[in-house]
Amino acid sequence: VVDLCAAPGGKSTHIAAILNNTGVLYSNDISKERISSLKSNLSRMAVTNAIITNVDALLFNVGKVDRILLDAPCSGTGVISKDPSIKTSKSVEDIKRVVKIQQKLILHAFDMLRSGGCMVYSTCSVLVEENEGVVDYLLSQRKSAKVVDLNVAVGREGFIHFRNENFNGSLQKARRIYPHVHNMDGFFYVKIFKAE
Repeated sequence: VVDLCAAPGGKSTHIAAILNNTGVLYSNDISKERISSLKSNLSRMAVTNAIITNVDALLFNVGKVDRILLDAPCSGTGVISKDPSIKTSKSVEDIKRVVKIQQKLILHAFDMLRSGGCMVYSTCSVLVEENEGVVDYLLSQRKSAKVVDLNVAVGREGFIHFRNENFNGSLQKARRIYPHVHNMDGFFYVKIFKAE
């Protein structure tokens, strides 16, 4: 299992708990500063099956893997309650830049999956461009990518139509969490299967 953008480690520790410290969990992050909190959290939770790496996710390669979590770097528009400056500090160009990074990351992560493997793509953004737009891009570039049901009831369905854009119909299986509706941070998540 790979947690591609892992720091500070909350999701990695949860994955390790689900794995019951079996198998191998690669917890990677590009930020040297954030790696220390990742190490600390994995140690505090007595995780023994994690290999911590500190490389650019686009250069990360351990061969084909079964599962990947890509909690992609994003604009953070879902966590405005924690940092109100996000509302005014992000320009259209900032969003376009982060979307380009997300597109590269999702293709790279998907290409690391073995056939029959699954990936979860998530962001703490509520912007369609960073979520459905990025996953729709993957679906257009990789025909073996299939959005599958998450089997969870939390959140609203993903968009398949937004403004003048139409997205792959399977994106309604994605889930959107809205702060004003669900009383938690804004979030997007989707499960993607790699067909044979």
